[in-house]
Amino acid sequence: MEKRAQERDLPVTFLGHVADRSLLGALQASADICLAPGPAETFGLAALEAMACGTPVVASASSALPEVIGSAGATAADNGDAFADAVEMLLDRPERERREAARARAECFGWGTAVDAFLTAHEAAVPVRPFARAEGAA
Repeated sequence: MEKRAQERDLPVTFLGHVADRSLLGALQASADICLAPGPAETFGLAALEAMACGTPVVASASSALPEVIGSAGATAADNGDAFADAVEMLLDRPERERREAARARAECFGWGTAVDAFLTAHEAAVPVRPFARAEGAA
């Protein structure tokens, strides 16, 4: 990505790993939009952290994030045009409205709620499937 940005002379700064929590929070809070393009995203902690900082998220529609971001963000098909359209749609909302919605949605997923849901999922009954023998096995 850095090479592509450089070749195209794009105004992009790649920070690498940001270990300073205060700096990371400030960066997330100053962004207009957070992109979560990974279709294999599970819970989406990075997206949730961005929303907690008041930054709305555009997420892959094929990931688990649409349920997490709700109407406080937007989803997009897994291609650049769809993500660009979703970003523009979010930016059309008044800034204060989109930031308040992101923050309010993040508050629905505090650690207590997350841990309770995690434990509930692990305590759920697992359907037992009969053992299927491989073809030709004795």
